[in-house]
Amino acid sequence: MRTGALWPIALMLGVLFAQPTLAEDRPQLSLPIACEPHKTCFIQNYVDLDPGPGVRDYACGRATYDKHSGVDFRILSAEAAKSQVPVLAAADGTVKNTRDGVEDIFFKKAKPEEVAGRECGNGVIIDHGGGWETQYCHLKRGSVRVAKGQAIKRGDRLGDVGFSGMADFAHVHLSVRHDGKIVDPFLPDSIDGACNNGATGPGLWEPAAAAAFPYRGGEMITAGFTGAPPDFNKLEIDHRDVAALTPLSPALLLYGRFINLLKGDQIHFAATGPEGKLFDETAAALDRSKATYVAFAGKRRGDKPWPAGHYDGRVELVRDNGVIATNVVAFDLK
Repeated sequence: MRTGALWPIALMLGVLFAQPTLAEDRPQLSLPIACEPHKTCFIQNYVDLDPGPGVRDYACGRATYDKHSGVDFRILSAEAAKSQVPVLAAADGTVKNTRDGVEDIFFKKAKPEEVAGRECGNGVIIDHGGGWETQYCHLKRGSVRVAKGQAIKRGDRLGDVGFSGMADFAHVHLSVRHDGKIVDPFLPDSIDGACNNGATGPGLWEPAAAAAFPYRGGEMITAGFTGAPPDFNKLEIDHRDVAALTPLSPALLLYGRFINLLKGDQIHFAATGPEGKLFDETAAALDRSKATYVAFAGKRRGDKPWPAGHYDGRVELVRDNGVIATNVVAFDLK
């Protein structure tokens, strides 16, 4: 069902960011997704505050892309979306528009004309009064469960996370607007696109929502052992799609899956097995920034099978000589 027209996710270049004279009746937002922060959901992209061709998120980092107009709350994979991850209303309001019926397909597999004018995919716009509205994009086809004119309460289920429209990963894109102008919910009083690398306030978020997602300009979303090099594209389809580690696997590898890495970042891998230390190494510094990235390290099997027993692994994301993310994993080989 299609009701009205949703704004495209990529706004025109002439759209200005809201100035600090925002209405006092600004909404306070809860999270637009039901998930476990930093376990089953992560912020992939923030609002791009830079008015020019560069990129700048609210904390003066680069966890965004040019002209990005909202916050992308991603989940682990398209397969994870099959479990019906709820998209929730962030505040009370009235449904202004909806759209459903757009196919869930990664944009890089589609043709641009197939989503022209429907970049948001399946979605919902909610009017919160006082010129404020929120928009929720990329919902799963057939999941939209509200209708134009319907009264909505905070936390009401609008639909489910998908990857319809211009989306290359399963997520919900949340845009906030005041009088038609984009507002960054993390830094709503930004002047002329200025950022603040010391921002600590909740912005438009409820304190609990802000606390759930402190700024992270680089994050590890999963790690584990595998018997063969993991494939980045396959992991976006199914985060569990890695080769099982068996006694006869050609290699014993430890991998990490990352978002928003910067040029110069390094990844450290260390693993031990039943017979002691297996490897302890740090990969070369990245030669460029990476929005998404999969890295691995390990060793090849010799003539003998991998010994049965307990294996421990540690993956660390290193930036400016400090560890900013760690994932510890364990595996019992039988």
